Amino acid sequence: MVLHGIFPTVTPVVTKVLPAVRTLDRFGISDRAGTVIVSAALQDVGIISESNVLNVVDKNKIRRGRTKARTTILSQIIKDYDHDQFGLYFDGRKDRTLSMEDNRRKVVIEELIN
Repeated sequence: MVLHGIFPTVTPVVTKVLPAVRTLDRFGISDRAGTVIVSAALQDVGIISESNVLNVVDKNKIRRGRTKARTTILSQIIKDYDHDQFGLYFDGRKDRTLSMEDNRRKVVIEELIN
């Protein structure tokens, strides 16, 4: 991004944040907590300082990054998915279901199918 030739070219942080967003998503960290973690990491590295606030990460950048990462992963899964494969698995568990017959409770034992 160049503004009238005054400022140097700045690469957006969102592309740099995507690996961090995947990690936040993997561990179930919220957008706000993720914002604090990523901002602290960028501040430690020196990308963010009191004089340079161009690359500040807010919760909406984290949310957009998560949406982009999930869309990318989903499209990859759909592309790699083999539609000819189908699986039906049995774990051998017996399911005890309570049913009513003639106004009396009866336990029916059925094999669980997943």
